[in-house]
Amino acid sequence: MVAYFMAWLRMFFDVEERSLRARIYLHKGLDLEAATVYWADVTGIASSQFTAPHRAEADPTRRRSKHQFGCCTVRYHSKDTLRMILALCDALLKFPSPSGIAQLAERLTVNQNVVGSIPTPGAT
Repeated sequence: MVAYFMAWLRMFFDVEERSLRARIYLHKGLDLEAATVYWADVTGIASSQFTAPHRAEADPTRRRSKHQFGCCTVRYHSKDTLRMILALCDALLKFPSPSGIAQLAERLTVNQNVVGSIPTPGAT
């Protein structure tokens, strides 16, 4: 999911790479260096742009399995990109057909071979 988000962000927006930041959430006792290399490869963000990691103390009463490379969050601060993303969301929410957006996101149309099939609005 993180790799998909990074590909989407870079494909549709003019991303200033030096403004990207990543942070790893990793349980104590797991290899932070290996996790940093892994997430740098997945995100395409230089390891020098990773902020201080969060090292969690495992609670054995809640969960025993731990992801070897932890979890990663990505931050990007750009007013221009934020405005474009908000405009995109606004346009999607104002889509003229009541079934159009939900249909694209949730399920296939009633009959994919007739007008009303994706990407045009479907049956009511």
